[in-house]
Amino acid sequence: MTRAQGSVLVLLGLLLVLLWLVPEVPLLTFAAVLLAVALRAGAEPLAQRTGLPEIAAVLVVALLVAGAIGLAGWAAAGPLAQQATQLAEQLPHSLETLRGQVAGTAWGDWLLRQAEPGRLLGSGGAETAAQAAAKAAGSTLGSLGNFVLVLLLGLYLAAQPAPYLSGLRSLLDPRLDARVRDTLAEAGHALRGWLLGQAVGMTVAGLLTWLGLWLLGVPLAGLLAAIIGLLNFIPVLGPVIGGVPAVLLAMTQQPVLGLYVVGLIFLVQTIEGNFITPMVQSRTADLPPALLLVVQVLTGALFGLLGLALAAPLSALGLVLAKKAYVEGWLEREPPPA
Repeated sequence: MTRAQGSVLVLLGLLLVLLWLVPEVPLLTFAAVLLAVALRAGAEPLAQRTGLPEIAAVLVVALLVAGAIGLAGWAAAGPLAQQATQLAEQLPHSLETLRGQVAGTAWGDWLLRQAEPGRLLGSGGAETAAQAAAKAAGSTLGSLGNFVLVLLLGLYLAAQPAPYLSGLRSLLDPRLDARVRDTLAEAGHALRGWLLGQAVGMTVAGLLTWLGLWLLGVPLAGLLAAIIGLLNFIPVLGPVIGGVPAVLLAMTQQPVLGLYVVGLIFLVQTIEGNFITPMVQSRTADLPPALLLVVQVLTGALFGLLGLALAAPLSALGLVLAKKAYVEGWLEREPPPA
């Protein structure tokens, strides 16, 4: 083993130790890197065209994004809040209606038994429910703190990435400098392509889902489409999770309408996953679906919801590192022709 290969193994070992002891730290840092990549994608062309310093360009892009999100939230707050209130009011009644429709069948009775509060809460009763509420409150506060941390880290990394990149290169053998620079550039290109594809995919999925739900006559089409569009950030599994409220609400109107909504979600995801997103991402972050699903299951089991949300960009980064560090670096195979 050469010293260069040993330095790579030492760095990999440190990362594995962190993932074992404090898994949230490297995952939140990676989320901040994603935010920094997104901000740099807008700041670099702005700095080139206007002559602004990179730090100023990053701040301008961050303020523009925050302003756009705030303006969109202000414009949609009224209708979405009204629809959210209606959903909270209608969903319990809809579930009762659905319960009455499935009761009396063998599979329906089994499903209802599994969904009994005693089975879901366990034998602790009110104490278990109180503990669950306290845990949920603590989790919410922790999530807000993590969000602020990722936001600040992302701004710092986007404003001045050079010191952090040079620090990373200094941990590896000097003979690897050229390969590390090339790997980092390709990784940034892959993450930028994935982010662009996901942004376009989320928008297209949300709009097509809203149009389909509206044509089918499903109540609260705007809110349900927004949920599906946002959860489309998590490929494969996200739209399935986000589509559950839409299917339940549709089934309470007419059972066959629920099947139509399932078909709609499948159609939208087929269009978005096979045409829209690959066209935007091109070859920069083209992830094999089977590999992506395996990584989602693995990261979800190991790191929970945060791991599940970051599974796709982690896969894109992992493919680049596997190609550059293992296939070309360790095995010394020649890269395939472009």
